[in-house]
Amino acid sequence: METFLNIAIEVMRLIPLILVFYIPALIGTVIWKEKGEAYRVKAAIWYGLGFGGIVVIHVMLRSVSAIQVAQTLTVSLVQVAVALALAAFTVYRLAD
Repeated sequence: METFLNIAIEVMRLIPLILVFYIPALIGTVIWKEKGEAYRVKAAIWYGLGFGGIVVIHVMLRSVSAIQVAQTLTVSLVQVAVALALAAFTVYRLAD
């Protein structure tokens, strides 16, 4: 039971940043869904600036050592993946 509670607490700690990552993921996914090569470039810019800016700020505020930076980047990648999955589900679900 204690292990389950620890897992639940760790998942709850990840949710706020997933919601922050969701904003550039949603905007980038909406732009990506448009037709044309120029829209893909715009979406890539949104992904790069949005995710990159958030990760840089997160690393600057929370990390001190190289191990903490690596851990923060790894967790951020997982959060970005979840945010992209939620954004894709939202965009494709609303578009149909």
